[in-house]
Amino acid sequence: MAATNKVFAVARKDIKEAFSSKSTYIYVIFLLAFMLPYYGILKDIFGSLSKRGASMADLLLPGQTLSNIAFYTFPLVLAMLICSIFSAYSIIMDKTKRTLESLLATSVSLRQIWLGKTLAVAVPSIVLSLLLSILALVACNLIIVVPAIGRFIVPDSLSLAIGLVIIPVMTFLIVLVVNFFQLTMTNPRIANLIFPGIFIGIFISTVISLGKSYDFAPTYLKITLIVIGILIAVNLLLSRFLTKDRVILSSKG
Repeated sequence: MAATNKVFAVARKDIKEAFSSKSTYIYVIFLLAFMLPYYGILKDIFGSLSKRGASMADLLLPGQTLSNIAFYTFPLVLAMLICSIFSAYSIIMDKTKRTLESLLATSVSLRQIWLGKTLAVAVPSIVLSLLLSILALVACNLIIVVPAIGRFIVPDSLSLAIGLVIIPVMTFLIVLVVNFFQLTMTNPRIANLIFPGIFIGIFISTVISLGKSYDFAPTYLKITLIVIGILIAVNLLLSRFLTKDRVILSSKG
């Protein structure tokens, strides 16, 4: 219990600092604009089909497909973008202010610091990415879908499971990797490149796989589960190389 309290204490400190900055809120507002193209695509599809006299069933199919895709792609894209911002208030800030050594001198172990700072980045990023994704889908339904077909379109169960469970787990594991390198690298900002790197890798893998299959969600689930397995193995390996000497030397560099 004491170890858990120490982990959460580290996480709370960083989260408080992040949300005390106006730039965090400005960035969240900016991300809302990031989803505008989705509105345009959905509106164009419904408008085109309506002009052709499409039935409600014809309108429901593309709406359901886009809703499913959005709910397991929006959380991943948004989480990667938001993580890069919250990382600036975690290890990077501690190294800039030279406070990391003081934290290492306390009773908090290095692995507790690693886990606490990972929670500080991953938890708010996951929560915000899911809230923004849900907000986007609700807005699309109210503005475009309901006027066209008279009902809400909710993502199917598999898409919900990917968005609500698989993506958060993968995000946490990615942040663990990033934080390891931020702790051990002289320039921790370079480690942030892992966020877009992994996202681009998943995107390319998905596009290649979908060239052979149009069953989107199962293909996406398979790829993300493979990525999660790799990330678990990588984190177990990296944990063996996490030492105070490495962290202190990187801070002095």
